[in-house]
Amino acid sequence: MFTPEAVPDGAVLAPHHFYLGVGLAVWGFVLMWPWYPRTGALMTLIGLCVAVDDAVQHALQVTTPLGWLWHEALLPILYHLEGWA
Repeated sequence: MFTPEAVPDGAVLAPHHFYLGVGLAVWGFVLMWPWYPRTGALMTLIGLCVAVDDAVQHALQVTTPLGWLWHEALLPILYHLEGWA
């Protein structure tokens, strides 16, 4: 089972990706959608997906698709590029 406290950026009371997702969704809906509807809709959708993913991850302590993508695909690439491994 995934525990948010086991990873450096994880904290049950501080789901920062939730706030970033909501911010992106609001930005896309309020500032982009009126002038660029497709871009605004895409930003809103991506922001809401990030927010829901992070809320579920922290509330239920399960591995979510974005969490899996980060830990299994992106983080090893960063370790390799930065020489952390």
